[in-house]
Amino acid sequence: MNRMNITKSAFMEYIRCNRYPALNHIYKRKDFDDALLDRYYDIIDGLGSSAIDIDDDVLSPDLEHLEVMMPYFTKIEVLAARKIMSEWQGQTRYGTEYGEQKLFLRDHNGFNLMCYVDIYNKQDHHVNIVEVKGTTSNKYMSMAYTEDRIQYPIFELYEDGILHLREERNPELCANEKYNRKRQRLLERFSDEGVYVYDLAFQRFVIEADLSNAKYYLGVLNHEYVFDGTYFEGEPVYTNDSIRFIDVSILTKELQPKIERDIDVIIERIKNDNEDRVRLGKHCQLKKQRECVFKDLCYDQFPKTNNILQYIDKHHGFKDEAGNKYDVFELIEEGFRTMEDIPHEWLSRRNNQIQRDCAITHKPFVDRDKIRDGIAEIEYPIYHLDFESFPCPLPRFRGEKPYMQSLFQFSLHIETTPGSCDKIADHYEYLSRNHEDNREELVRLLCESIGDTGSVMVYNQAFEKTRIKELAELFPAYSEKLLAINERLFDLMHIIKTNSKLYEGLGYDADRAKTVNYYHEDLVGSYSIKKVLPIFSDLTYQGMTVGNGMEAVYAYASYPKFDADDLRNMQAALIQYCQQDTWAMVEILNQLRKI
Repeated sequence: MNRMNITKSAFMEYIRCNRYPALNHIYKRKDFDDALLDRYYDIIDGLGSSAIDIDDDVLSPDLEHLEVMMPYFTKIEVLAARKIMSEWQGQTRYGTEYGEQKLFLRDHNGFNLMCYVDIYNKQDHHVNIVEVKGTTSNKYMSMAYTEDRIQYPIFELYEDGILHLREERNPELCANEKYNRKRQRLLERFSDEGVYVYDLAFQRFVIEADLSNAKYYLGVLNHEYVFDGTYFEGEPVYTNDSIRFIDVSILTKELQPKIERDIDVIIERIKNDNEDRVRLGKHCQLKKQRECVFKDLCYDQFPKTNNILQYIDKHHGFKDEAGNKYDVFELIEEGFRTMEDIPHEWLSRRNNQIQRDCAITHKPFVDRDKIRDGIAEIEYPIYHLDFESFPCPLPRFRGEKPYMQSLFQFSLHIETTPGSCDKIADHYEYLSRNHEDNREELVRLLCESIGDTGSVMVYNQAFEKTRIKELAELFPAYSEKLLAINERLFDLMHIIKTNSKLYEGLGYDADRAKTVNYYHEDLVGSYSIKKVLPIFSDLTYQGMTVGNGMEAVYAYASYPKFDADDLRNMQAALIQYCQQDTWAMVEILNQLRKI
């Protein structure tokens, strides 16, 4: 009988729960190979954390999207290998094609454990193993603990240019509770920081059957790197500073006993092939970048609306009359499925009480006074504004950093007086027609289109506010106008949901200020514009060629592969999508006025 292989990607998926291997077997899901799956997770990790409009978009592995983004991640591996070959000693092996990387195999209880190493650097007395990830160093450099009101980073940059755990030079920190509390995240496979360490720890378990003298590193993008605008033959030239290495040898060693236990658990799961339902929990990674592909099978007992998972701030848990606190998954295990299943007395948060009441009565909650007072703060003309951006893993233009949101499009609807706005005649837009640096052209047209008075309406303003500030820094000639625009931003979400600062400033007490202004059961706990729009309008994104923010990213990124006709059609679709976003704000605001 052929021995079964357990690859790194299979290990990371099969450890989710007892049911996963059996479901994978039943549905004959064709797994990506390790390289493709790694890149897929890099894409959704990078893009998903970049404030793109993906709140309600379902992300699933898509070969077309991988094809578009893969060159960027391949380039990251090449840059990491180049840095090693120029700065480290020894012989270096890496590869961008299947089979070029060094393969390690280990027999374990009749199964073949296997992994390919991104970069293998052999020196005289030891070997360096480097796992390259498309994330940035900020994820690790921002980890800090507080001592005497002073923040200290978990990682330090040593003279060798590598990030090391602070404890390497300060071993007394191993007894520091605050340090260890933060450090623990690096050992948790469900944390954003720990998942990569856990991944590399599996590789270490496989490799140590052959090598016991290896050091283990993560290779990531340096979040502080700023591209200087140097090109050669039309391609950006990146320096070695674009890559940062993180020494996780201590952490991967510490995880070895757990990795071995987890491998044994997986082997038993494969042998048992048990598809019975399991306890739901954080291993499902709901609404996370690594959400389980079989989620719909396990959550089929939950109603589409008004289910317990749609409670706002559910991560804070719920308390019964005796003060006992319950995690949402503990309640699910006890049979709770709907909002109504949780007694009203267990809901200490006013917003949750409102949600439950709406679920029972099927009527919306409306705080008319807050909505009207909020609308009264809007100044005319209103400039309804929306941006589309491409957070490229590697910066493409001068002044950009890794994953910096590079604007390529805006849509603007101008509403001169309440309700006075034509979808076509009062619409202004800009779309970059190629992958050249057209940012200044976008900025110029934006500044020309927005007057000096009136509110600039956006939806979820943190994104637009940051982008405008970045543009002001990049293009000083337009800085004064751009910063003035920033001061006039008005977030439509504040009228629908709420904003404590806004409403306390209008004289509301703190409790009412933080209570939602509007709730409808069809929002299912979300105030994304994709959920809000159908409640106030017949407009829909269904059937659109570009129907969400992620599709806009991929459409723009795919420019080079389109022929002239397809490019023209896709650009028309991008314009239609961005226009829909700003017209949606016009329609929503118009309906709010009628409440």
